[in-house]
Amino acid sequence: MGAGRLRRAHVAVALAFVAFGSVDGTWVARLPALKERLGLDSGELGLVILSVSLTATLLLPLSGWLTSRRGSRGPTGFGLRVTAGALTAAAFAPSFFALVSAACLMGAGIGIVDVAANAHAVAVEQRLGRPVLSALHGAWSFGLLAGSGVAAGAAATGVGVRAQFPAVSAAVVVAAIVLVPRLLPSAEDAAVDTAHFALPRGALALPALLTFCSMFVETAAMNWSAVFLSGPAHASAAVGAGGVAAYSVAMVAARLAGDPLTLRWGVAGLARRGGSLTCAGMALALATRSPVPALFGFALVGAGCAALVPALFRVAAAAPGVSSGAGIAAVATAGYTGGVVNGPAIGFLARGVGLTAALSLIAVAGALIAVLGPKLEG
Repeated sequence: MGAGRLRRAHVAVALAFVAFGSVDGTWVARLPALKERLGLDSGELGLVILSVSLTATLLLPLSGWLTSRRGSRGPTGFGLRVTAGALTAAAFAPSFFALVSAACLMGAGIGIVDVAANAHAVAVEQRLGRPVLSALHGAWSFGLLAGSGVAAGAAATGVGVRAQFPAVSAAVVVAAIVLVPRLLPSAEDAAVDTAHFALPRGALALPALLTFCSMFVETAAMNWSAVFLSGPAHASAAVGAGGVAAYSVAMVAARLAGDPLTLRWGVAGLARRGGSLTCAGMALALATRSPVPALFGFALVGAGCAALVPALFRVAAAAPGVSSGAGIAAVATAGYTGGVVNGPAIGFLARGVGLTAALSLIAVAGALIAVLGPKLEG
C-alpha cells in the first residue's frame, strides 16, 4: 500500500472518531435540557442513559460479525449515519418513551461505529508499524470537546435542542460521506482480526476488571457531569455543558500523551496514577459542590481515565492463549458493561441518597483502578 493512501486512511479514521465524539459530546452536554423539557427525574434519566449503553453492548456481536464480513469501512459510515439520525430524533421526542426509543437507536449506531472504527484503527496502526491507537482515541475526545463546546454555546445563547441537534446531525452525515471513501478498502481491512463476543477469563480477568472500572468512570463522568453542575452545584445550563467540555479538554491532552506515557510508566504505573487522579478529581467536585472547583475536578477525572482503555486493549491483545481479536473483545465486553450499569446505578441511587453521594461511585471505581492496576506487573 502506498504511503499517501495509508496517510489518507489514517486521517479519515481520525475524522471518523472526531465525528463520533461530536455526537457523544452534543448528547451528554444537553442531557439537562432534555431532562428539563420532558420533566424527568434522575431515575428516568438513568434509564435513558442505560438505553444507549445497553443497546450498544447488545449490538457488539452483530457489529463484530458485520465488520469481519464487510470490512470496517462500510459499517463506520453506516454507524455514523444512524447516530446522527438518533440525535435528531431525540430532539423531537415528545415523551419519555419516545426519548428511550431514540436512545436505543443511538446505542445501535454507537455499537456499530465503535467496533468498526476501532477495527479500522487497528488496521491502520498495523500498517504504519507504530502506536497510534491512543492518539486516535484522542480524536474522539476532541470531537467530544467540540460537541460539548458547541452545546455550551447553544445553551448560553438560548438555542434549543431542536435547532442544535439537527445541525450537528447534518454535519456528521456530511463528514461520513466525505471520509468513508478515503478509508482502507474492505478487501484489505477484512484480514484484520475483529471483535466478537467473548467472556473475560484467565489472563484477561484483571485487564477486563480494570476496563470495566475505567469505562464506568469515563461514561459516568461524561453522562452526569452536566447534570451535577446544573443541579447540586447550582451552575447555569451553559456552565453545566462546560463541565463536559472541561472533561473533554483533559481527555484530549491525556490521550495524545497516552502512548509515550505508557512506554515510560508501563500500563501498571499508568493505572496507579490515573486511578489516583480520578479519586482526587471526584473528591474535589463532590466536596465543594461549587461550579469552578467542580469543573476542575471533572477535568482531573478526564485526565485520569483517558489513556488507560487503549493501553488495556493492548494488554488484552497480547494475552497468552487467545487471539488479539478475542482478547480485545473480552475486555471490550467488560468495558461496555461498565458503561451499561453506570446510568441506572447512579440514577436510582440518587433517588435515595442524592446525586452528590451517588456520584461517589466514580471515586470508588478510580480507587479500584489505583489499587489493582499495579498487579498487572505481576
